[in-house]
Amino acid sequence: MTPDEFTLAMADPTLRRVFSAVALGSATSSEILTAAGLDTPVAAKAIGRLTRTGLLVPEGRGRLVVNEGALEDAGQAAARRREEEAAAAQPDARLRGFVRDRVLVALPEEADHAARRTVLRHVAEATFAPGEEYDERTVTDRLEVRTVAGAVVPRHVSLRPALGRRGCCAGGGGTPHRRRGRSRLTPGGPPRPGGRRSGRRRPSRPR
Repeated sequence: MTPDEFTLAMADPTLRRVFSAVALGSATSSEILTAAGLDTPVAAKAIGRLTRTGLLVPEGRGRLVVNEGALEDAGQAAARRREEEAAAAQPDARLRGFVRDRVLVALPEEADHAARRTVLRHVAEATFAPGEEYDERTVTDRLEVRTVAGAVVPRHVSLRPALGRRGCCAGGGGTPHRRRGRSRLTPGGPPRPGGRRSGRRRPSRPR
């Protein structure tokens, strides 16, 4: 059974009621009639259609059960189709599920630093040109079109600091580069804990 065949069958309210009755344990014709609340001719026709499509199969004399194998086949086929569509929409497996149609729809878990930085780096490089400075309004506008309204991802207002923390929009050592209200994309590694610049700290002078 294909996912389309299952969907078409379940789109019919009569077939859906009969299938649900059998799925909930009704097996004989009388049990199905009672559970589905249908007249005998209507129920008999629906049972015949569900049997021909392979959703219901006989088990013993006068008893019907759901064809679990057909449902499993339909589910596997749907999963394969979804994977193929996702691969076609986003060829880069590292971005799949996170970037769709050049828009950020989700972010990897915070603990997955490498995956999170890969996605944020992609967003930064797709949004800004390396070394070119942008004013605050332009940064906001460009990041806003990269996010989905209502999605469970950082909106544009919090995406900018996230890019800075991951070293995607950073200067030396991962410190966000901002000068006179302007920002720029700079190649660089991930920031150190606490966002400090690399190098040793100067010893404090004794008072």
